[in-house]
Amino acid sequence: MRRTIFNFQFSIFKNSTKSNKNSGFTLIEMLLYIGIFSILIIVLFQLLTSIFDVQLESQSTASVAEDGRFLLNRFAYDIGKANSISFPDSVGSQSSTLGFIVGSTTYTYTLSNGNLMLTNSALGISNQLNSVNTTVSDINFLRLADINNKNDTVSFSFTLTSKAIKRSGAVVENFKTAKGIR
Repeated sequence: MRRTIFNFQFSIFKNSTKSNKNSGFTLIEMLLYIGIFSILIIVLFQLLTSIFDVQLESQSTASVAEDGRFLLNRFAYDIGKANSISFPDSVGSQSSTLGFIVGSTTYTYTLSNGNLMLTNSALGISNQLNSVNTTVSDINFLRLADINNKNDTVSFSFTLTSKAIKRSGAVVENFKTAKGIR
């Protein structure tokens, strides 16, 4: 009896490997596999591309907004502590350069190669105020005053452009503020 059980078990294994003719994939199965795989790759590529576009747009918008806030706050701080404005020269005049005096030191805002520079004349040091992710353009300083030519005020306007360019173009934003000497 044992012998027939063993023979039966061996005969099952022998019969299962009897035909190699039907092993492997057919041409239709391979074409279906390649088609489905191609569609999956295209969908994943589109998803990845849109993720990178959203990240670039977010980064561009954030860098312009952040630099804009910083430049406006820095300008307000500097004019708030100034004793006098040296240029623009007179009330109503405009310039692309702003000079103001704090104590005995003259500070100057200038535009150089798309960067807003603040120069300290006493130390001879120039600092770039905007980040490396943005460029500044269309800078304008307008000197204002009240009726009695007191309370010097400066209007400051500029345009910030993101260096990171997204599909719809660079992020461009205009900023404007006015601040008076205390």
